[in-house]
Parts: sequence; C-alpha cells; structure tokens
Amino acid sequence: LFWAGSLPVSILKRMSFDALWDLHPVDFSEILIHGRRVKTPRWGQAFGRDYRFSGQLAQSDPIPPFLNPVLEWVCEAIDGRLNGLLLNWYDGSLGHYIGKHRDKTMGMVVGTPIVTVSFGEARVFRLREWKGTESVDFVAENGSVFIVPYEMNKRWTHEIPKAKRYQGKRVSVTVMSLVTLSLVT
Repeated sequence: LFWAGSLPVSILKRMSFDALWDLHPVDFSEILIHGRRVKTPRWGQAFGRDYRFSGQLAQSDPIPPFLNPVLEWVCEAIDGRLNGLLLNWYDGSLGHYIGKHRDKTMGMVVGTPIVTVSFGEARVFRLREWKGTESVDFVAENGSVFIVPYEMNKRWTHEIPKAKRYQGKRVSVTVMSLVTLSLVT
C-alpha cells in the first residue's frame, strides 16, 4: 500500500518557500556508497532527531518554528509518533536528484510510516519494487503528501530521478518516527 494526498491548503498558504529554501546547508553531505565516500547531489539536514543512513549520522538541528504546522498536521492526520524531519533541497538547474533507495530503518520506531511532503517545483517521485525493473511514477507537486508504510519501505525503493526538464527548486520534508540515537566513540 502507498498513499498519496495533499497538505491542507490552510497550512500550505502559511508556508514560505523562500524561508524553507534558505534553510539549506552550505555544503553537501557525504555518504558511503559501495565503500566510497561521495557528496550527495542535493543538500540535506535533519531536524528534531538525528538520523543514521549511508554510513553517516545526520545530526539534527532544532525544528524551525515555521515547520511546526507541517509536523503537527502529519502527527494528527497520519501518526502521532512521528517526530523527526529530514529535509532535502533540490536545485534542478544543478541537476540535483536522489537515486533509488530504501530509507534506513535503524533508529526508526517499528511499524511507523515514512511521510514526505513536497514544496516547490513538481518532480517525479518514482517507486520500484526492490531489485525490480518496472516502476510506478507519481507527480510530487507543491503540497503533495506521500505515505510509505514501514513494511513497504522494506520491499520497494523510491527516488527523485535526475531529469534535465526540471530546472526549478524543490524541498522535500520527510517525517519519520525516530528514537534518540547516541554516538558511540
């Protein structure tokens, strides 16, 4: 199962895309892919809870107050246990994308969904069965909400494919239920 919907217009109207865009970090994160450290082709930052993926720990910043209405709505409408945000910023003119992947479940509360809210330019949100070749595309428009259930995340990948036709800016706000992680040194 996969659900697609929209953020309520009342919340969407309160969001400032420019303020959201201005949150992006200066530098690109480094992740581990096939044993090599590479810079991501997009900016990313965790808020509210740390998130471990691709050989790195995305240390969180406090949740900016203007994102609270999104988190509150997601908790009320979808799952009250959702507590951490992972934002990704895509600049189409720079060729930003995210390849096919499954979200890391280490540190996630078992059984909780992964919710993605899109802002800005429409992009393709592609689902593909793990190790499968066929895909299903959805349009991630400004205000789109996609819900990936916990079990589906284990069996399907998702991605924002690279495409030259997209030249604008997009921000995805992914909301998960994360436990507090501690660094072990």
